[in-house]
Amino acid sequence: MKRSNDGPRMNLRLLVIVVFVGCFLTFAGMAAAGNGATVHHFSVTYPDNLATCSGNRIEKTGANPFVKDVETCATVIDVGLGSGTYSAVDLGWCSDYNAVIFDDSACNPATSGHVTIGVNGDGTFTWDVVAYYAHP
Repeated sequence: MKRSNDGPRMNLRLLVIVVFVGCFLTFAGMAAAGNGATVHHFSVTYPDNLATCSGNRIEKTGANPFVKDVETCATVIDVGLGSGTYSAVDLGWCSDYNAVIFDDSACNPATSGHVTIGVNGDGTFTWDVVAYYAHP
């Protein structure tokens, strides 16, 4: 019975394809970042561990500018709503990028967006937020 040597060649071909696709996606991502958008990662932990939030602030200048936060918060704050998706405006959402909580004078209020609340069942909640703001 003759043994095939195709195994090492197939592995090499697969490796070359994976590297090529990875390089292509990297360059595509860099090109997309060149559209006037700047991304700033942020994280904040509020006093008494009320909430820990981490996400990205995306600011786009030029044509169709916007200021957007995409973040996830782990919190013990119960806003009295069950699991679901709610309007960030109706909830009075303030940007965590500015690291303020319970300070209306420093609040950068959301102008649109949503907050998806998850009830974890252990007294904690997960908030997934996509919110837009009038200014940075």
